[in-house]
Amino acid sequence: MIDLDQETWIYLAIIAVFLAYFLWNSRRAKKLRKDRKNRNFRKRYFERKQEKEADSRLQ
Repeated sequence: MIDLDQETWIYLAIIAVFLAYFLWNSRRAKKLRKDRKNRNFRKRYFERKQEKEADSRLQ
């Protein structure tokens, strides 16, 4: 195995933690954007549906 001193291992561990956090956070942000998009789509869909139902009741 590679012979590294303790300080180098600490630096590598810190870098690994930051990389893991950024990867986790980017996946989480992508999921939140997708959920928000779907929620907005459903909201617009139900608004249009309610408008159509209201128009059909008036006629």
